[in-house]
Amino acid sequence: MDNNYFKNKKINVLSKSETPFTNANDIYQDGIIPFARDKNNNLWAISGHTHIGHIGMFKGTCLDDIKEVYPIKTLFRTGHKDYAFSNIDYPENVSARGSIWPFGLYICPNTNRFFAFFHNETGWAGEKSQYDAYGLCEKPRIDSDFRHIGLMHSDDEGRTWSFDRWIITSEKVCYTNLYKPEDNIGEGQNEKIIDLGAGDFTLFNNPKDDYLYLLYNIIKFDLEERRFVSCDLYIARSRKRKDGVMSDFVKYYNGSFSEPGVLGKETPILLNSWHNKMVYIENEKSYLISSTPFNEIEKIVCSDYMSLRETKDFFNYSDPICVTVDNKKIGDHYNGIFSFNIEGDPNLITGNKFTVICCNNGTDVVRYDLEIK
Repeated sequence: MDNNYFKNKKINVLSKSETPFTNANDIYQDGIIPFARDKNNNLWAISGHTHIGHIGMFKGTCLDDIKEVYPIKTLFRTGHKDYAFSNIDYPENVSARGSIWPFGLYICPNTNRFFAFFHNETGWAGEKSQYDAYGLCEKPRIDSDFRHIGLMHSDDEGRTWSFDRWIITSEKVCYTNLYKPEDNIGEGQNEKIIDLGAGDFTLFNNPKDDYLYLLYNIIKFDLEERRFVSCDLYIARSRKRKDGVMSDFVKYYNGSFSEPGVLGKETPILLNSWHNKMVYIENEKSYLISSTPFNEIEKIVCSDYMSLRETKDFFNYSDPICVTVDNKKIGDHYNGIFSFNIEGDPNLITGNKFTVICCNNGTDVVRYDLEIK
């Protein structure tokens, strides 16, 4: 599409500052922090993950005053395959294992039930049951383990959480014929280029329609050359409900939302774009998406700076632009775009200012406030 939003516009950095999501506070954020408002207009966030530091619930009125109010407690165990996730298997009939990384937060506007969507990988913190594409591992070889997206809920404002189910998987199964983690399961991925599952996502509560959207990545990996081939963006949606129940998600495939979230087919909506985060721009009647470019030269790492694109319909995007300070591109491994100071609806930009929060793997989260001129 035409670069109509960025044409004749400049984005200035107003300030860079710290946030309360820091290692000093025992928070080792590894992804984009999700924010949501409850029925009383309180701002909530969930940050951290289960195998380094702790996961905390944060509460405030905006980013300026948000602070941790308590650590969460899961009413299910993580870790070893023999007991993790209430013994609810992955949809591929493989025992679930490992950690949780919460990347999505939705609060039911009527019941005030909290829903958290989390990233999970087969190759981390499985207490010696973790595996990757090649077999059992201490940690994944070249990040070649398999991703799933899970759902949990809380009825006490995030103090305690119950595991619900696995809500998004890729079409391809979470193992290869090189290594099958269970007996009596199906045919594994047997191609040279494999999928590493669905994950590395954000949740977009669209203020302009009746759906929640999961924007998720699938990494393709070359088993023989041991390198990443691509890292593309996919999308699934679920109708918003007001009764404290979360519907299943439907994937976008071949021109429509038509395939099941679990093991359904999917079509990418943006190529080589890592950890994407979307907001709606009221003044422009369009959507703005932040991401980290996949490094097409090294084919193994992301570029660790932020790019921005505009779209009217989720499927046609402007060319990416970067924001610079002293000729250096700002951003990091994870870059999330929000309303300014995360005031009002976190998913809605109403003026010419917005906020980006950034971090790397387990590092302190920093904040950039930006202005569109």
